[in-house]
Amino acid sequence: MKQARLATFLTALFLSAVVVYADGVKFTTITSWNEALALAKQANKPIFLDAYTDWCGWCKVMDKETFSDEKVAAFMNAYFVNVKMEMETGQGIDVAMKYRISVYPTFKVFAADGTPTYTVMGYQEPKEWLKTLEMMTDPAKSQTATGISAQLKLNYPDWHRGAFLKGKNKKIADAKTVQSWFDEQQDKYSEVAWCVITRYQLSEAQLAWIMEHEQQYRELYGEEFDQIVQKQAQTIFNSAVDKKDQSLLAKASELFTKTVPEQAKSMRERLQAMYYNRTGDWKQLGEALDNMSQTADASTAGINEFAWNMFEKCEDNPSLVKAADAMKRMTKNLEASQWAFVDTYAALLYKTGQYDVAEQQALRAIEMGKEAKADISETEELLKKIRSAKAAKK
Repeated sequence: MKQARLATFLTALFLSAVVVYADGVKFTTITSWNEALALAKQANKPIFLDAYTDWCGWCKVMDKETFSDEKVAAFMNAYFVNVKMEMETGQGIDVAMKYRISVYPTFKVFAADGTPTYTVMGYQEPKEWLKTLEMMTDPAKSQTATGISAQLKLNYPDWHRGAFLKGKNKKIADAKTVQSWFDEQQDKYSEVAWCVITRYQLSEAQLAWIMEHEQQYRELYGEEFDQIVQKQAQTIFNSAVDKKDQSLLAKASELFTKTVPEQAKSMRERLQAMYYNRTGDWKQLGEALDNMSQTADASTAGINEFAWNMFEKCEDNPSLVKAADAMKRMTKNLEASQWAFVDTYAALLYKTGQYDVAEQQALRAIEMGKEAKADISETEELLKKIRSAKAAKK
């Protein structure tokens, strides 16, 4: 009788789920966390959770460019029970609160029994994502956190749920309320306290106290403590930008690289580029992009972000030429879905007066965009501008 009831329960869960059978990763869209647990139990596989929101643009890019990749799909379909859950609706809110999800996209891996083992945030290209998948499935890289209970719903303060609601319903508690609550807690290491610590901005004194007790927090919440280190680093980085102080930038870099020592070199390069970008030092940013593009682990998306900002804001031609040279290297071998990177390259060529090559690259971007069934109207407008400038030059 007990087995019959369980079978009926599982059948109901499977019927309530929506399975996406399009090419690529096969995701099941869930509305209840028990659905994921039941699917994992039946398949005896770990859970891969794609935590998304309706408004998250990079979530859609991840679907279109990375989860559609054949190698990515083969890996994930074989190894995981892949589920999607909207984090600002129904029980998705409870999952977001429980597992401290507030950046999108967030991807989490859970053992078949629901124990969280790995978390990564943000968009990644297929090549980079395959490396991440290797870490996700390596037991030695498991992100254990003994302070996280099996209970989904916890005794949060009344104002906490508002921070996870959708759109106009979202309401973030004011700093005084949060900081007073934290001061009043006898157990500042509890799971609820940790949820508050990772979601809100505490006072400098409170954050300093937490940093002083890093060992205790790491014993309970493992690598999640890196978020606190990164908060501190972000504060110092912002101060470095405001004061144009390279010594503060070095301090911020030291803290950031502490959390990702294996990416120390690329992290320092990106922080340096961000500093030049924020301070408007286009000459140094152009040089930085030129150097970054010549490294083996260069990120096309990362360099494109800075290069596009230079196109929009920089008027120094030699610096723009450096950015164009960097994008030339990064756009040699791309998939059709990456057509926007070629658009950036064409735009930089146009702005630096290299009209013949700019026209070629704009046409290439349009062809790739059409293949990807993307909106290429802005690139078509760019092509008109290039041809007009080219005609005027004759």
